[in-house]
Amino acid sequence: MPKKITIVSAAALVLLSVITAILLTATANSRAAVPRRVSVYLPERGEILTMSYDEFLTGCVTGLTDGENLADEALTAVAAAENSRAIYTLSVKSGFENMGADFTVGADFPFIDSEKPDERVTNAVRTAEKLLLTLDGEPINAQMCGMSSGRTDECPPISCSVALPCDIGAEGFESRTAFTTEEVRRALHKSGTISPDCSEWFANAVYADTGTLLYIEFNGERITGAALKQAFGLRSVAITVEYTEDKFRFTCLGLGENKGMSINGADFMAKNGSTAEEILRTFYSGAELERF
Repeated sequence: MPKKITIVSAAALVLLSVITAILLTATANSRAAVPRRVSVYLPERGEILTMSYDEFLTGCVTGLTDGENLADEALTAVAAAENSRAIYTLSVKSGFENMGADFTVGADFPFIDSEKPDERVTNAVRTAEKLLLTLDGEPINAQMCGMSSGRTDECPPISCSVALPCDIGAEGFESRTAFTTEEVRRALHKSGTISPDCSEWFANAVYADTGTLLYIEFNGERITGAALKQAFGLRSVAITVEYTEDKFRFTCLGLGENKGMSINGADFMAKNGSTAEEILRTFYSGAELERF
C-alpha cells in the first residue's frame, strides 16, 4: 500500500509541474500580448476614448516623431520602444491611475489623433508590435528623448550611457529661455524669506558627466533638473542658469529627459545603415529584444 501511494504521488507531482508550466507560460504570453483595444484619457478634453491598440500606438509614434522625416528603421525602433513602454504600463497600472483608463496622453504617450496617419508610421507600428524589450522576462519602460545632450544618461540595468556626437549641433540642440524675477519667484518660491540679491537665488548646481542637471539649490532648497524643466517648460534637463540684465536665463542642451533612446540619434544610425534591432540593442543594451 505505501508503494502504491508513492507512485500516485509522483504522478500527481509530474501532472502538477506540467500544469504549472502551462499556467506560467500562459501568464507570460498574456502579459506580453498586444491588447486589441485600449482606453485613453485626454486631460485637455477631460474625456476617455476607446480605440484599437494599433490606432493608439500609431498616434503616439506620430506625436513622438513630431512630423520629422525619420528613416524607416528609426521609425520602427521608436515604435518598438513605445510598444514596450505601453505594454509595461499596462502590466503595472492600477485602477486608480489615468482616471480609470489604460493610458493618459502626455510626455510618455503623446497621442495625436489623425484621420489619415502616415503610412510609413502605420507600417512601422505593424512591425514593432512583434518586438518587445524585456528584462528578466518582463516588459521594460523604454524611455526616449528627442535628442541627447551629446551623451545619454546611464540607466542601469537597462541602458548604458551612449555617446552621440550626431546630436551635438543638430537643429534645436541648444535652446535659451529668459524669465523675470517675478516669474521665477512665482514658479519656485514656496516658503521662507528670499534674498534681495537675485544672483544668489540659484546656487550649488550638481551635474552628471553627461551635462544633466542632477539638482540645484533655490533659496537653500534642492530642486532636481527634471523638476526645474517641468516648472518652466524647458526643453531638456541639461540646464545651466545665469542671472544677467535683471533676468534669469536658462540654457538647455538636447530635448527631453536625456534617458534611453535619442530619437535623433536613432535616425542618424538608421540613415547610416543600422537596422531597428541594432538601434534598439545600442540604446537598451541591458534588455532582451524578443520577437513574436
